[in-house]
Amino acid sequence: MRAYLTLFSAMTKQFVRDRMALFWMLAFPVLFVLLFGFVFGGENEVRFRLGVVAPEGDPVAAGLLSGLEQIPAMEIFRGTREEELAALEDGDRDGVLILPEGMVSSLSRGEQAEVELYYDAAKGNTAQILVSVVDRFLVEAERARTGRPRAFVLVKKPIQAQEFRAIDYMLPGVVAMALLQLGLFGVAGTLLQMRERKILRRFWAAPVPRSIFIGAQVSQRVTIALLQAGIITLVGHFVFGVPILGSKAAVAGVVLLGALTFVSLGYLIASLARTVESGNALLQVVNFPMMFLSGIFWPVEWMPGVLKPVIYALPLTYLGDALRQTMVGAAPLFPLRVDLAVLSAWLVLCGLLSVKFFKWE
Repeated sequence: MRAYLTLFSAMTKQFVRDRMALFWMLAFPVLFVLLFGFVFGGENEVRFRLGVVAPEGDPVAAGLLSGLEQIPAMEIFRGTREEELAALEDGDRDGVLILPEGMVSSLSRGEQAEVELYYDAAKGNTAQILVSVVDRFLVEAERARTGRPRAFVLVKKPIQAQEFRAIDYMLPGVVAMALLQLGLFGVAGTLLQMRERKILRRFWAAPVPRSIFIGAQVSQRVTIALLQAGIITLVGHFVFGVPILGSKAAVAGVVLLGALTFVSLGYLIASLARTVESGNALLQVVNFPMMFLSGIFWPVEWMPGVLKPVIYALPLTYLGDALRQTMVGAAPLFPLRVDLAVLSAWLVLCGLLSVKFFKWE
């Protein structure tokens, strides 16, 4: 029994001293639960920004508008047809409902009134839920008024030429995730191992300029990034039929900027970590929030409001948004120039900090 207790105590001490084991066995599961709990465990509900174009002085339109304003998930905006459709194109609306003129007279003659709903088909499940909610509202509104369930006919008007599927939304996100992994694990992880094995010290002492070593490594990683993005895009297009609507040059430019940004982030992590163990823990702390909070797998609109400041601070949020715009023509979360500016700022900031803190040994 004494030998058993001694061995148990020794193994426990060894486990406690292993910081990586502590992180993976204790801290990581808690971090994972907290992350998903904040995203999916609260009472936060999906809210829709619905623009409504309604004729003035029509009691039926006024009644429908009043009913829409009572739906908790709806945020209603009033405006002209041109204003609201422009807001939809800019990503400031989830849908625009057009109520026709003369609904009172149409319904009094027993005719159906066609109500148009413009929506962004690129938002996938969010768009489908919005269409379902509006359609159900119209059915219930007419049933309550006359008992007839189909006096209002909802005419769906997607602003995209093609209905977006989940894979259409996720393919640019997979490309963004690949660039993230390349920068974090392909750069930071490799540099930390090279430093621990004293390989970086040999490069530091070698007659070859250090700028040549760094330039070669960055160029090689960027080449891999372009190859990765090309393979993923081709598989998505030819195997799953994902439409690639943007120009090849624009997509390549965004991929290049994203690769450089995350390579610089990888250098920064390698600069801050002193051991492989601490570096791996830091990599996971950076990696998982980016993967699950940046909107590359599900829309940012689904996230609780309390997480929005974190979401908008992550560079992967902007890379995923830029890739969706340039690859599949999705409605923007931000204007493309904003995405590119934020990625460039991250690139410059991480590059400058890496130069300041990087150690060769």
